[in-house]
Amino acid sequence: MAPLRRDGNLSDREPAGFLSRSGFQLNEEEFELFRRLIHQQTGINLSDHKRELIVSRLAKRLRLLNLKTFRDYYDFLTQDPTGEAEMGRMINRITTNKTEFYRENHHFVFLRDELLPSLVQAKERAGQRKLRVWSAACSTGEEPYTIAITMTDFFAERRGWDLKILATDLDTEVLARAARGVYEPDRLGPVPRDVLARHFIPVPGPRPQAYRVRPDLQEMILFRRFNLQQPNFPFKSKLDFIFCRNVMIYFNQEDKIGLLERFHRVLRPEGCIFVGHSESLMMVRHLFRYVKNTIYQKI
Repeated sequence: MAPLRRDGNLSDREPAGFLSRSGFQLNEEEFELFRRLIHQQTGINLSDHKRELIVSRLAKRLRLLNLKTFRDYYDFLTQDPTGEAEMGRMINRITTNKTEFYRENHHFVFLRDELLPSLVQAKERAGQRKLRVWSAACSTGEEPYTIAITMTDFFAERRGWDLKILATDLDTEVLARAARGVYEPDRLGPVPRDVLARHFIPVPGPRPQAYRVRPDLQEMILFRRFNLQQPNFPFKSKLDFIFCRNVMIYFNQEDKIGLLERFHRVLRPEGCIFVGHSESLMMVRHLFRYVKNTIYQKI
């Protein structure tokens, strides 16, 4: 899940109880109810100027459910026995998923040139040939597929390795798109031509040509819905590295520290975590040491 991003066309402040272009009004009390509910469900901290965004994202759900007010919608989500399924739809609407292949490419250069060679050396000394990886906010799949491409190319001449990637998100709709693994040309711009030729298959149909990820990459990845706010991460094996980028900037300090403590518990000794370009782990220097720009290692 890549959470809410600020829209440039939104004003910093809206009047209390404004009436949006959708025709639905969200008063201060309702905004606070949804702000607490969204934080509880996702960990996202909504600032005061996000009220219009909530209305614009959720107004269609109110119309489809024939509800007249946001308080009616809140009560349906939290009190109606059938509201559980709608809670997932609400989360899908309120989260924004921004991603691309090879985003923050220095991470994949480090993975290829430094982390994977050191992991191979350490694992082979221990008589192991298994890597376990987590893409913890995978959105529409570009991140875990880029990890899979990087790993597949690195291990092309190293046979007998068991490579698995867990890719998770809160949004069930983007997970379905990720699992499908089909991308339009505008999403494939950052993919080098030789990589496109090796790891993607043209999809028959009208031009411009869409491409599907090859089955061997898809088989490496398990896509699942997962909430980073849950208190325990029930993984059977320790993880070798984690990608969790551009998520924690929307968490408060307490939630960030709690999440990083849980990441620390599921990482192998000296396992690495990759975070977003504006994120830092300096508040948990007792858990992680700085390696390179937005790359940290478990202490």
